[in-house]
Amino acid sequence: MNVIEMNDGRKVDYALRKTKLTFADGALTIDLARYQRDYTVTKDIMADGDGNLLVGANGRYYVAQVEIPPIEYEETVVEAEPMPAAESEGDGENQDGGTETRTTVERTAKPLNTDEVTLRLWSVAGFDIY
Repeated sequence: MNVIEMNDGRKVDYALRKTKLTFADGALTIDLARYQRDYTVTKDIMADGDGNLLVGANGRYYVAQVEIPPIEYEETVVEAEPMPAAESEGDGENQDGGTETRTTVERTAKPLNTDEVTLRLWSVAGFDIY
């Protein structure tokens, strides 16, 4: 995981175990793989006026921001099957005299690579995080 400190001062404690990112000794845990999509996802971690951690923009203070990379896929050719000849083509052969085939590709999502996740941290000096 790439960690970027956005300013000086004490930062919230965090721990990454597999795809779960935990803040403040368990006050908030998010499963990064659960939020991964076909595009980059950004989640804001904020604190309310009482120091409770929240996911989203409903807080009062920025604590962290997590950037989750898009899903990567592995593509595998499953099978190649002859295509039915179009009525106007006659015998189903292409211009080179060979039979045309249809290729099926299967896309399988790869597991989240947490090395590609970016965590931005802001100072939490001056208030307690729960």
